[in-house]
Formats: sequence, C-alpha cells, structure tokens
Amino acid sequence: MKRISRRLLLRGAAGVGIGLPLLEAMMPRPAGAAAAMSPRRILFVFQANGDQTARRFTSTDETAFQFDEFLAPLEPYRRDLLVLNRLDRRYSKFMSGERADGHQQGGASLAPWKAGAGAFPIGGADGKTIGYVLGPSADHEIGDRVIQANPGVSTRHLVFRVNTKENNIWTVSSHAGPIGTQNAVEPEIDPYHAYSSLFSGDSQDPALVLALKKRIAMKQSALDNALGEISALQTKLGKADRDRLDQHLQALRDVERSLGASTMSPACAPTPLPTPAVNTLDDLNHEALGQLFFQISAWAFACDHTRSINFNWSGNTSNRVYTNLGLTDGHHDLSHISTDDAFGKIRMIHKHLWEQSVKLHDLLKATPDGTGGTLWDNTLVVHWNELGQGDVHSENDALVVLAGGAGKHFKMGRYLDFQNKASFADMLVSCFQYMGFSDVTSFGDPVLNTGGGLPGLT
Repeated sequence: MKRISRRLLLRGAAGVGIGLPLLEAMMPRPAGAAAAMSPRRILFVFQANGDQTARRFTSTDETAFQFDEFLAPLEPYRRDLLVLNRLDRRYSKFMSGERADGHQQGGASLAPWKAGAGAFPIGGADGKTIGYVLGPSADHEIGDRVIQANPGVSTRHLVFRVNTKENNIWTVSSHAGPIGTQNAVEPEIDPYHAYSSLFSGDSQDPALVLALKKRIAMKQSALDNALGEISALQTKLGKADRDRLDQHLQALRDVERSLGASTMSPACAPTPLPTPAVNTLDDLNHEALGQLFFQISAWAFACDHTRSINFNWSGNTSNRVYTNLGLTDGHHDLSHISTDDAFGKIRMIHKHLWEQSVKLHDLLKATPDGTGGTLWDNTLVVHWNELGQGDVHSENDALVVLAGGAGKHFKMGRYLDFQNKASFADMLVSCFQYMGFSDVTSFGDPVLNTGGGLPGLT
C-alpha cells in the first residue's frame, strides 16, 4: 500500500491550508519493518547588533575554554558545542558599490553574495542605492538539495522571525536566488499561522475526508493546467520575464510536491498551540513568540516536513527595547555607544537572548526522533550574528556557535580561534558537508571563500 502523509496540506494562492485526517496509509510501519536512519537537520538561529568581543571568553583553551558573562548560558551544553571565534566575512574584498554597510550586508551572511542595486540608500556605497544580495542563502540551498534527494520532504525550508512586520534589507536574512538574482524570502512572523499551515487537519469526519479528496483532485488539476500554460508561455517572453516566471514556477512546484509529501514518524505529534493567540508585533511578547517558533520547529523536524530552518530573534539593526530587563534604550541605539555602561547593557541583552535560545537545545533533547534517540542527536544548531564588535560594525571577529549532536559529524566540546584567516562562507560550506553534500567546496561569491570548509571541525 502506498504511504501518504499524515499531515497532507493543500496550499492555495489564498494561503489556505487543509490537512487530511488520520488514514490507514498514514500509520507508522510495523515494528518489524526496517528502520531508516534518522535524517540530519540544520537550524540557523540569529541575534542582532554584534557584541563585545573582549568579553566573550575568560579562557580560550581548546577544551578548557571558559565563557564570560553574556555567553554563560551556554555552559551546561559545552560538551555538545563547537565554538568558532574570529571568522572574517571578507566583505572588504568586494569592490566599491558591490556591498552595503555592516548591518545590511552582515544580515545577509547566510547568502554570501554581492549586493545588487535597489531602493535602500541607507548604508550604500558612494551614495548608490543598495538592494538585496544577488544569490541564495544557505538555508534555502540546503533545503533545495534535501527535497531533490528526498521527495517525501514537503517543505524546502522554514523562515521565522520574531516581531517586525516590515520586510526589507534590514530585516530579511533568507534569499531564494538563483545566483545573480535578487529574491528575498519573507519570513513568517505569526507562529499560529505557521502552525496552521503545517499541522492542521486532524478531523475524522467522513464528510471532510470526501471534501478533501475532491479538493486534492481540483488542486492537482489546476496545477497541471497552470504548469502547462507556463511552459507554453515561457517561449514567448524575454529573459527578465522568464526569470520572474521561473520563480513563480518554483512556487507552484512546491505546492505540487506538498500534495504527495510523506510523513511516517510516530514522533510526529503536534498539539494545539496555547490560546488566546499572542500578539505578534508586541516586543513584550518576544520570549513567548520565540518559544512557540522553537516548538513548531521541533515538530516540523519530527514530522519530517523540513530539514532546514532559519530562525531570527529579530531583523538586523533591531532596536527592540528590552523593558523586561529594565532597559529604556533600544538595542541598536545602545550598540553604537562605546561606553562601559552601554556595553554592560549590551551584554545583558545578549545574555538574555542566549538564555532564551538554549531552551531550544532542551526542547530538541526532549523531542523523540522517529527512529530512536532525540532530535538533538541529529540536528545542528548554528547560532550567528550579523556583526562582530557591535559599536564599530566589524565584519571580522564573527562568533559562530555550533550546537547539537549533529549526527556525530563534528568533534564537539571545543573552542577554535580562526584569527580571521577563515571566513563565514567557509563555515557555511561545512554546514553543507554536514548535511551530506560533500561536493560543496565553495558557497557564495568566490572572494568570500578561502578554500573548502573550515579545517579541524571533524
């Protein structure tokens, strides 16, 4: 019997998501069936505005390293951490006019490409307007490779951001490409909408089952017609229109793929989110919203809806006022003040965000993996920031913390100082290789790579 997804969704142009109820073909395999190996997953976690590089560590021994104040929340997880200090983004290698300022270009670090022309003059070089980067981000490209190799995975990648309704060069970190094309991916900021899109549809009502079957047939028919018409239209268009149509065609293919996605893990058991819904645009709710997105991420991994997630505590240059910490100034404003008092507040903000982020570690450890163990065992969490030192907008001295069991791919429990001789793009190459794509030896613009993945990680 052909297996089908327990959480089969239809996603129409109006954004409607409808799932199928539990059917026999969706049940887990018998106990005697051969168990597949747990897939590897990756989750990027972003926090903004750089930090204070001199206060990251009190000791930098490879295995006996010691965290300073704002990184202290990571201490309980040190055995499952690979701390990468002083990576250079190498944006200084770009010619004048090919890049935006530190926040803008750094916020696109997952997509290490030159910036194209656009409508965002703030921070542009030589007074030129600077737009989105000209290429895809790692979360998108990893997801794309995953679904090419695993047609049962329904979603290329998930992109979440806490607060911030506007989407522009200051707030968007995920990009779809293709290379040479500006194609920013708008993040989901409402966890309730994200949940509905991924997990709705547990009804056992026979009438609903019949209605869903009809809608599936109608949706597939509409897709077939649309795909046929697009193929005929492509030969009549210029290159720019063909490129735009290709992006739309990709979206339609995503819908088509989701109709036949397969979810077989008994660990796929999302429960309803708490009500009433949390106001998504109130900064006072950033903790609750972040934890809801973390829970959705864990379920999405357990249900094998996706294996690549991009989560952001904010956009870059976030000026959130952390009134919960007793602060009255915005985060970005504070990051530009080079005084002991301001740095103390910056450390307080980052410590708070790390305290929130490590709750994801605990959640992954507590979530069973369908083939044994927990999600933590086969997930890599990549913690990153758009800047090194915040007050001077440094593009070098980047700190990246890799966390998780990561399928035992990396030799964890270590601190490595790259002294700005390796790049952030090299780190992304190591992420591709961890996900099983060993053919990737460079990602992004060649001048941002120093040659292969980071040495000494495995």
